[in-house]
Amino acid sequence: MFVVLFGLLALSCLPLSVLGVPEDRDARMYRVYIYLPPKEGRDETADILEIKTTVSGLTDIKVLFSFKELGNSLVILVLRVDKACSWPQLTSFLARKGYEVKVTPVYYCSDFARELGLNMTRDFYDTTLENDEDLLMGKQIFPVKGLSTTQYDDMLKEMFQKETSILNAGQRAACFRTLADVPVEMMHFTALNQKKVEALVENLNAPSHFDLDVIRIQKLDQYTGRCK
Repeated sequence: MFVVLFGLLALSCLPLSVLGVPEDRDARMYRVYIYLPPKEGRDETADILEIKTTVSGLTDIKVLFSFKELGNSLVILVLRVDKACSWPQLTSFLARKGYEVKVTPVYYCSDFARELGLNMTRDFYDTTLENDEDLLMGKQIFPVKGLSTTQYDDMLKEMFQKETSILNAGQRAACFRTLADVPVEMMHFTALNQKKVEALVENLNAPSHFDLDVIRIQKLDQYTGRCK
């Protein structure tokens, strides 16, 4: 389970000239899933609170977002690694605890939109989701389904154009794309405003567009483990 994680550790130790500058689309940003499978004697609340404390104290690793799935033992992090060889702070902790971990390189959806020829600044999407307690994460995978490159790109452009209208109307969301060619995978974190979210989900789940998985999440810094 740590093959990918330690592969990234090795990658992070390469010289900066090899890894690229921070503005590159592959400038060491990662989505990290941490699963806490049921285990006899495990105190899930204590484990999640320990993860919360550990990630908040990382040096040269910027925690862009940290969430827990509501109702499940899954912690979701989006990290930016600002300094090479800073991974051991996190990887040694996770290896010692024996959690199931999956790490995926990501970059900003706004950068991807510009690659498609759209005029979208990086600050178009939200970068903090401050003051929002009720949140959703939507993961979208765009199957190729026999489309030509032009048809595939046009489908993605159409999705971004519809999403631009929804966000301009006041819906707030953060968005990242996984660093892979095809199929394209993107994830949105968005505030739970019922009417506006319905419009966003309708766009994200439009026929012939892509597969959509939506879960409820909460910010990790709000997690106390107490019943509400």
